[in-house]
Amino acid sequence: MLSVQGKKDVQLWIQQLTEQDMPIFSGTVSDVTNAVNSSSTSATDVATAILKDAALTGHLLKMANSFHYNPTGKPFSTISRAVMVLGFNQVRALALSLLLVDSLSEGRHKEKLTEEMAESFHAAIQAQELARKTKCKSPETVFVATLLSRLGNMAFWAFAGDKATTLLELIDAGEINEKEAEAKVLGFSLHQLTQGLSKSWHLGDLLDKSLSGTHNDDPLVDLIGMGQSLARASKNGWDSNEAEQAIATVAKKLELSVIEIQNIAHSNAKQAKVVTTIYGVKAASQRIPQPTVLDKELEGCSNSDSVSAEIAMETEALLVEGTKLEVLSAYKEPDTNLQLSIMQEINAVVEEKPSINIVLEMVLEGLYRGIGMDRSLFAIISKDSKTLTCKYALGADNELLSKSFKIDISQSTNVFNQVIHSKKAVHISADPKKIDGTLLRDTLEFLGKPPYLIMPTIIRGKVIGVFMADRNESNRSIEDKDFLSFQQFCMHANMALTLLSI
Repeated sequence: MLSVQGKKDVQLWIQQLTEQDMPIFSGTVSDVTNAVNSSSTSATDVATAILKDAALTGHLLKMANSFHYNPTGKPFSTISRAVMVLGFNQVRALALSLLLVDSLSEGRHKEKLTEEMAESFHAAIQAQELARKTKCKSPETVFVATLLSRLGNMAFWAFAGDKATTLLELIDAGEINEKEAEAKVLGFSLHQLTQGLSKSWHLGDLLDKSLSGTHNDDPLVDLIGMGQSLARASKNGWDSNEAEQAIATVAKKLELSVIEIQNIAHSNAKQAKVVTTIYGVKAASQRIPQPTVLDKELEGCSNSDSVSAEIAMETEALLVEGTKLEVLSAYKEPDTNLQLSIMQEINAVVEEKPSINIVLEMVLEGLYRGIGMDRSLFAIISKDSKTLTCKYALGADNELLSKSFKIDISQSTNVFNQVIHSKKAVHISADPKKIDGTLLRDTLEFLGKPPYLIMPTIIRGKVIGVFMADRNESNRSIEDKDFLSFQQFCMHANMALTLLSI
């Protein structure tokens, strides 16, 4: 049990990590996790949480398009599409892993941090693949919970100062075990810090359960424990008594042969090394113990096939290796190549006959990232044609817009009414004298001052709503070329939506 002072010390650490050391991680983790766990979630909800960080967006798409995660070779350019192809939980796992690596990249006690990251990634891969072997419904959730099960340890060694040095000296002295040393130096254990972070940052029920130690009858919690035991035991070598005992225990629990679990565990260790390198933490990948002999299961494979596959994965890892989440501009710049890629991706998706909502989500991401806007939204016309209500929004104030944006378009002088009836796009100028039509007070309250870009969403000749985008937050100008790109993208979207509706 923690003392009163111990509880206060844990809370101080959580506060420091949340506000100073890992603010992006703690904020984005909560957003992504809440979006994935919501019963009414959509690809846009998950995309919105990730798109807040431009560097994370780019790196996640690069990872998602790698052979390891997308062996089909059909690339995708939007987070919305990545969610469709890989699923909510896989995108969440990628996002949280990348954020974790980036947040801890400047750790002070590198050696200890590297050791913790190696064990955490290794355990996560072991647990995830055992979950797949047992046909568990959510192997990626098991991966995330296992990866974060030593978050307190990793965060401490990354950001602690003198106390970390004192603790390390006490551990190295070998007179007491690590938990006792933590209690003596800190007044709490790093496991207790992880528990506190999990609850404070809403890292998920599965992680909370596994950390509590009171849900061992839960098969998912049990899988986390198996992954941890295999990773921990392998540090003594895969041919050690500890590793053999851990493999035997897992085999007994899963009612499989020792040889089969040994082959799976060895294969997972190889995979963990490659995956960790792909994430850009080569130092940790080098600390993941590798089996010294080929598994019997692999010996029956074609030698050229297994070697070429491993070379391909290693080459891919080297290409991505060392890539950090670059510091990018807070606002997106126009990217014509990305616009083209997203248009092509929309065409491909239309052939799959998804819901119209999926295409709308991809269009908004194209406007937001491809044309470099601060926000983009789609608003739908009410049945009585008197109101325009936001259905989807990306970027600045997206949550407020999605919940509250509602504009009266009943007056013929209203700008939105004119756009709808003319079926033409409009660039509403920042100069009030150049605005044809009226902007109502409620419009200005929701959207802020112009300029805006607006274009009707037309399906089979009928206007069902409008696309809108602006750079209100950054106060950047909107050039004629931006307006032209906006029109081209929206026209393409309208054609895709029309095809989809036929």
